[in-house]
Amino acid sequence: MKKFNLPFIRKMHTMNFNEIFKQLPEKKERQVFNLKIKLPQQAKAAMALIFSTILILSFTYTSNYLKTHENNIYSTNSFTIIEDGKELCKVRNPKLLKKTLSKLENEMRKKYKHEIKIENKFEAVESKAKDREIATEKELYSILKSNINYCILAYAVNINGKKVGVVSTEDEAKKAIEEVKNHFIQNYNKNSIIEIKTIENIKINQVKASNTEIKSKDELVNYIMKGVDEEQKYIVKEGDTYWTIAEHFNMTLDELISANLQSNPDKIQIGDELNLVVPKPFVNIQVKRKVKQKENTPYEIEYNRVSYMFNDEQIIDRKGEYGVSEIESMVTEQNGIQISKEVISEDVITNPISEIVTTGIQDPPPKKGTGYFINPLPGSYISSRFGSRSGGFHLGQDMAKSAGSSISAADGGTVTYAGWSGSYGYMVDIDHGGGFTTRYGHCSEIYVSVGEKVYQGKVIATVGSTGFSTGPHLHFEVRKYGSVVNPSAYIGTQYR
Repeated sequence: MKKFNLPFIRKMHTMNFNEIFKQLPEKKERQVFNLKIKLPQQAKAAMALIFSTILILSFTYTSNYLKTHENNIYSTNSFTIIEDGKELCKVRNPKLLKKTLSKLENEMRKKYKHEIKIENKFEAVESKAKDREIATEKELYSILKSNINYCILAYAVNINGKKVGVVSTEDEAKKAIEEVKNHFIQNYNKNSIIEIKTIENIKINQVKASNTEIKSKDELVNYIMKGVDEEQKYIVKEGDTYWTIAEHFNMTLDELISANLQSNPDKIQIGDELNLVVPKPFVNIQVKRKVKQKENTPYEIEYNRVSYMFNDEQIIDRKGEYGVSEIESMVTEQNGIQISKEVISEDVITNPISEIVTTGIQDPPPKKGTGYFINPLPGSYISSRFGSRSGGFHLGQDMAKSAGSSISAADGGTVTYAGWSGSYGYMVDIDHGGGFTTRYGHCSEIYVSVGEKVYQGKVIATVGSTGFSTGPHLHFEVRKYGSVVNPSAYIGTQYR
């Protein structure tokens, strides 16, 4: 018997019995339908009808089954998921790959609280597959999860091409830069600001990062403004001033002020915390603003020159007074420090008054020791002598005179100390050579600096009551090779 192919079987369910019968081969094959059993004509017709009905129903069922389950029998269009040359599974719809990867990314982002990047390169390549070979969505999720490689994504702040810090999100990076800017304009009238800009080129880039690299926003702000992670603090104690603190920690006064912009150098209190690390910010914030304010205008100095004074000596006959003007100007400041000023208008309120000064025309004597000590404070009286005093020992002699009186160098020499020194208050030391030094304590003002050379009679300070003192006076010491000697035995005499 001739075998029928599948296209023919599919076609049969659309034919009637006569058409099917015509399609059958001649002779032998048709004998299937011409049964040799002799039956009445009506019986033959009934059997033929029954047979044809069964045959048609069978073909119809077969055709419908093939239509419904074709993919279980034949391989049809599919997509193979491949990662690094390795076949993972097959799917019918390639969009499932993107959908499942997005789901995995979102889950990991919530778990690690960071942006996540999947580093695998998954591909969906066209292929053929039967239904039983196709992965379900749930199976695809499990397969991808077990094969996935990922990294944490963060955001780096780069200043002039140098990475200075990494934070979790781009929003945090932007806010950090804004907070640095706001730090330098927090004390300004916002209405006066014309322009704010950074001198440096700042960029924010997405980067791969480890958890240890990522800073908080506040940590990044602090690091950008200071330039270092170092922290060194000092608690203000009784008797401290900005000057003495700076000297103690080997800093300049300007450095200490720069490290504590939020503090007023003239109004520090016991217990205040000062920063000892000089900031070297990674960014320079430049602010241009329009300012209208009252300002002092300088006064001129008029000199009366006399022959009986040295040319570096001065007596103020009339103190100068600043004038006052209301000035409108365009000011440019960088990190809180003014770098330029352009005056737009000026209204004079009061004019300045000139200062009148008498000074000499003589050249001063040599700035070295003469071997003879003069009285450093003429017109004073001895209020406490050298030697035993109140159960202790007084290292010098106290010379009392009104506050502000001029103190002169007992002899020429080199200033070795000028500043605050505990119970001495403001103090000056001078080395005169030959092993002799003099000390001047409790001063109110100091006019010399360390390393300066002075001549005999040079005004070096003024009388005060600083340090441990009961009233305005000069504490005067003479030392020979470091040991104190009685000053009264040396004043007005040749000491070497």
